[in-house]
Amino acid sequence: MSTVSPPDQKEKMSPAGGQESKTTEIPKSLNCISQVRQRQGMTLRTVARRWNLEINDIRQMEQPNADLRISELHAWQRLLEVPLHELLVDTEGPLSPPVLQRAQLIRLMKTIVTLRDKSTEPEAKHLIERLLNQMVEIMPELKNVGPWHETEERMDHRSPLVYQLPEPY
Repeated sequence: MSTVSPPDQKEKMSPAGGQESKTTEIPKSLNCISQVRQRQGMTLRTVARRWNLEINDIRQMEQPNADLRISELHAWQRLLEVPLHELLVDTEGPLSPPVLQRAQLIRLMKTIVTLRDKSTEPEAKHLIERLLNQMVEIMPELKNVGPWHETEERMDHRSPLVYQLPEPY
């Protein structure tokens, strides 16, 4: 991964002489990609395979203090199928109620779609489909939400290389 200069450069007074010196302050956490990946049930190995990278490269990108480019964050967002804000650490406080509610609805929809895909009972399928339609009535953009990720063996049979990491990787 290429090194990126930190976004903030702050000047501080040195404790012993009062001279000003530039020091770089990097926030402790910028992202929570690792936690989201694990929550989505995707392994490091699966990410490395899909992006044709080494696992160590993926681990570096997942470091909470990794200063990723927007294009890299968008690649993670597409891979993990989550809203972009879920990958970032909010240092100002909790999510606003509308954003939190949207994230909760997306997670709920992923569960409903997973149930629909796994259900074999016709009666259950009918009820799940009804619930799915009701969710889309509440929030139309949920229509294309996919299921929760499965184990990598089953996923690899479905789709080979789906996501591409932006250049220069």
